[in-house]
Amino acid sequence: MHVCSEENRRRCLYDGKMQSPRGSEGRRASRITMADIAAAADADVSTVSRTLGRERDSIRTQKGRRIWEIADELGYSPNLTASSLRTNTTRLIAVFVPRLRDEVLALMYEGIEEELQGQGYQCIVLSTGDDPEVQLAKLDVAIQRGVDGILFGDAMVGSQVLSKVEKAGIPYLLFNRPLEGHRSVTCDDFHGGVLAAEHLMELTDGPLVVYRAMDYAENLVNRSEGFIRTVREQGRTPIDGFHLNGGIYAEDGILAAREMIAECDAPFGAFVVNDTAGIGALGEFSRSGLTPGSDVFVVGFNDISLAKATPIALSTIVSPTRELGHLAASSLLRIIGGGDPESVQLPVELVVRESSVPLANQP
Repeated sequence: MHVCSEENRRRCLYDGKMQSPRGSEGRRASRITMADIAAAADADVSTVSRTLGRERDSIRTQKGRRIWEIADELGYSPNLTASSLRTNTTRLIAVFVPRLRDEVLALMYEGIEEELQGQGYQCIVLSTGDDPEVQLAKLDVAIQRGVDGILFGDAMVGSQVLSKVEKAGIPYLLFNRPLEGHRSVTCDDFHGGVLAAEHLMELTDGPLVVYRAMDYAENLVNRSEGFIRTVREQGRTPIDGFHLNGGIYAEDGILAAREMIAECDAPFGAFVVNDTAGIGALGEFSRSGLTPGSDVFVVGFNDISLAKATPIALSTIVSPTRELGHLAASSLLRIIGGGDPESVQLPVELVVRESSVPLANQP
């Protein structure tokens, strides 16, 4: 074994193929290996491998700490492909989402990423646009990458992607959108609809309407069903279905509001199953001459940051988005480790703002 004295160690480190990131002719130098670190640290390769395979904070010996220091100085990074071949694991998780413009999903993803990184995993995000064919194509990508597990935030009624992932034998878990027969971590969407209905029934004897959005997304369906059932149990008739399958963005809420205005006499109460669509609807009501808190009372869902920042703040159902992401990731890791976690519904609560406060009660 080639051994360098301490005073010459740096010279040795930059000798030959480790001279610089690029050679004199501009070619990229060879990847730093454990053998290079072993030579610089006066250690054998097996010792270096064992040391770098452990958490840095767990190293107690001077030799081990020195190996980590040299690895840092050389810019060493492990060969994940080789590591996955040795361990039959990539420590990589795929996260499927319908789209990337959604603040709610972004916050859930932050929770997922924080939890996974804390456990030594990395994740890749695959956006499917709620297209079943794209889901299947992206699943092929995940399988080819050899992911250890998959988190699905885009589960759709009628999609074949879950049956395919089961056949592939890859551990998976649903988050945000549940489906019967599959483990999931969601918020209590049904109870959120109940809370919205109870609140709006206290405010008006007029029509009670709900914008259902997409009927292939079970979380939205559950919110609508909680609202509708509660209204009916009180002997009133809910009006539902406006702009069915339209979407959950501001432009969709605008279209839904126009349909509500054409269908309902003021005053009426409106439950919109997503805040972004709710903000769009609230703006359209105002532009049409309806006064929130008098002619119309509006409740959204999720409590995104913009809900409290609009000129007329939106009443909404608060859901624990980041916590949901953390719990989804930890539950998937339990499945990967051979555990059998149950589905979880996190609690929600109503926060009342100007959009559903009678004008007489507003400051």
